[in-house]
This record gives sequence, structure tokens and C-alpha cells, in this order.
Amino acid sequence: MLSKVCVSDTETKLELYTKESKKVCVLKEGMVFRDDLGTSYSFLKSEGVGLCPKRTQMKNTSFTLYFQSISSEAGSFDLIEDKNAKHAHKPWIFEKVNLTQCVWK
Repeated sequence: MLSKVCVSDTETKLELYTKESKKVCVLKEGMVFRDDLGTSYSFLKSEGVGLCPKRTQMKNTSFTLYFQSISSEAGSFDLIEDKNAKHAHKPWIFEKVNLTQCVWK
């Protein structure tokens, strides 16, 4: 579940939360973060979870993904893990996440 989006001049911080017990890892190469203008942003780092293939057992836990700072012109974004990527297991798909409620700093 995507629980929070924070944007600064240097990065976009996405906080995700997993309710059910599962092993989680970040598909650094198999992840797309793009805005509704068609611009893709690079993954910078993760906190609270490892990069694949290192999986972290989680339940009722949040973790954070950092990307390049998204454009203030963007109205929404997609965060999609490639289901065909190596180590993909129940990939995340968040499409057209509304940014109009975000506070731009």
C-alpha cells in the first residue's frame, strides 16, 4: 500500500506499507516511476527494505523508496514493478496516483 508521498527539490520520497506478512525486496532495475507528462525518474535508494534478491520479512511495516524529484507540473504518477523482471513476485502497480493534494516544498 502506498501511504505517503513527499517531494522536495532533490528527491521524491514514497512511503509504502505492507499489512500482510510477506518477504519484500526492491526491484531496482525492474521498476518504473513516471509522471503523467511521460517523464521517468531514476531510483536513488531504499530505506527499511533491501534490493532484490535480498528479501526482508515484513508485516505491518513501512519502508521508503527515493527517486529523483518529480516535476511540479505533474498531476499524477505511476509506480510499476515489471512483472517479468528477475526476482519479481507479486509486483507493485500504482497507476495515476494523484499529486494535486501534495505540498510542494
